Amino acid sequence: MSSTEEITTNLTVRALPARVRATLAARAKARRQSLNAYLLDVLSREASTPTMDEVLADIDSTRASIGLTTDDAVVAVRTVRDAEDARWG
Repeated sequence: MSSTEEITTNLTVRALPARVRATLAARAKARRQSLNAYLLDVLSREASTPTMDEVLADIDSTRASIGLTTDDAVVAVRTVRDAEDARWG
């Protein structure tokens, strides 16, 4: 966590199976981190990784902003594939 970020909340996890906690603690230890630091890293990484829906929405938004249609993309892919096929015969 950067020094400019504020701690805004605490999180409680209920009914965490002992084997899950043990696995997480072992992974934290292997990285020479506290369990808290390790979990902050895991949760931060998860929160910063876009979902498939978010990626697709971003692609749709970009495609719409430049006027590219799905048909245009299909034609472009086919053109490249045909050129590669001709090249490698």
